[in-house]
Amino acid sequence: MRARVAAGVLMLVASGGCATVKDTLKTTPDTIERPATGLPGTFLRADGLPNLGTVCLTTLVDPQDKSTLDLVRTIRDGQGDYRVTAGKYGVGDNELLRVDCTTARPMGVVRVQ
Repeated sequence: MRARVAAGVLMLVASGGCATVKDTLKTTPDTIERPATGLPGTFLRADGLPNLGTVCLTTLVDPQDKSTLDLVRTIRDGQGDYRVTAGKYGVGDNELLRVDCTTARPMGVVRVQ
């Protein structure tokens, strides 16, 4: 009896997680609103080295002024949307900077949804 109850609870938890992922994908904008401005050619890891992996890092650093970018969400195709200081790179309120995580190169500005 306990095994059936545990299995039922596990199924509910697992199905709830799937629903959350689907909702997140629906609200992630696919299109870049506009190009960003004043960007470096590429961002660096927090330790100052280039990103040589395919994973979106939680923090990136601008080598020009050492400002940081914080990962908000990871998008399919190895892209990440990062929060930056308001006004930096032309990113406004309710916007994020999309970065190609495999190269750490900026792609453009996207809306927060």
